[in-house]
Amino acid sequence: MAYGIKEILSEITQNYNQAQAESFTEHPIAVFVRNKPREVIEQILTNEELTIKGSPGMGAWTRSPWIGIFNKKETDGAQEGIYVVYLFSDDMKRVYLTFNQGVTRPKENYGTKKAFQILKSKSIDIRTNYPLEGFKDDDEINLSKQSPGSEYEKSTIFYKEYSSDNLPEEKQLEQDLKKVVSYYNNYLVESNVLTAETDFEAYTGKVEEGKRLLRSHYTRERNPKIVQEAKKKRLEETGELKCDVCGFSFYDHYGERAKDFIEAHHKKPISEMKPGDKTAIEDIALLCANCHRVIHLKMNPKEPYLTIEELKNLLK
Repeated sequence: MAYGIKEILSEITQNYNQAQAESFTEHPIAVFVRNKPREVIEQILTNEELTIKGSPGMGAWTRSPWIGIFNKKETDGAQEGIYVVYLFSDDMKRVYLTFNQGVTRPKENYGTKKAFQILKSKSIDIRTNYPLEGFKDDDEINLSKQSPGSEYEKSTIFYKEYSSDNLPEEKQLEQDLKKVVSYYNNYLVESNVLTAETDFEAYTGKVEEGKRLLRSHYTRERNPKIVQEAKKKRLEETGELKCDVCGFSFYDHYGERAKDFIEAHHKKPISEMKPGDKTAIEDIALLCANCHRVIHLKMNPKEPYLTIEELKNLLK
């Protein structure tokens, strides 16, 4: 049998609950969840930066199995970070394709109450500033009244619901997956402030949390050298770095501590770039933090980002 996403979701929803009454070790459904989604989705996405994992549980059946797609530079699994994941309701009547957050590590680091406050705040920020058209952004996802499903509900940012009795055709399922994964990759770039002082290595540091080590990962697909060249050229031309929109100077306000500091904005959003596109110095605008933030705000998901001239007019 040739498997696609539809066949995988159907196989799990039809057989998982019955399998839970049987021995977990090497059960065919457990093996299927771990292996078959990876085989199929890797062929669909063909992106070496992504890791695909399926989980029926660790050592015992979980009530809420999942299939996750993880960007290696953001997270290596479902315990922390942002990722794309298929979640199954514990009655197997619904499958959700979600943009989600890891729960386990935040709970360990901050305690349950504070962890979910942090995750909720993150959800609100992403829903407000990085909308995902075609996916729901409410809190109505219905997985389970019990953990871990009830916790997955709280960490969900965006989702699309499928009925297990009426799954979409393969083409639609693949389109939905590619859309949210493309959004995921773009989000990782655009959600982090781009400055010439930023460390553009994937590994950004270590924080000791008791006996556990929390590593934070971010990705930058834009080359920091072009930012440095843009700043260098501006200093050669004007002798200072001021915001292209409002004229704010970090050095004038904060002195030596902020000398030569300013944020850089790509005039062409990365979501519009194609493989092989090049960035020139002229494509970089130098902005203060406020103007940089406002230029990325959208009143609705379909409108384009403001141009530098439009933001100048808005400021006037």
